[in-house]
Amino acid sequence: MAHSEHRLEHRWGERVRVNIPVHVSAAALTGVDGCMKNLSLSGALMRSDCDLRLYTLIEVRIDLAPPSPRAVVVKAHVSRKLKEGVGIEWCEFAPNIVKDLLRSPSVRSPP
Repeated sequence: MAHSEHRLEHRWGERVRVNIPVHVSAAALTGVDGCMKNLSLSGALMRSDCDLRLYTLIEVRIDLAPPSPRAVVVKAHVSRKLKEGVGIEWCEFAPNIVKDLLRSPSVRSPP
């Protein structure tokens, strides 16, 4: 874990800047569009048009582009609310899709 601006950072692994469209579902909401802005093995920063409540269990659907067009759903909890979006923490540390995305240079956004 790292320290960031006088607070303890709970993220494991490097944060990678991305711009990945996602669809978010929760108990009272279905199919809201969002966008992951950074990604790590333990979670992500996500923007959404919906006001997601702290500690809400959500499902994040990531639609993969060709050559393997498919959708993968990852469960997460809303762990932070920030002005630039919500911090989410994966229910399972380092889901396979997240590891695959982090290995792929094509998902990284320029600084």
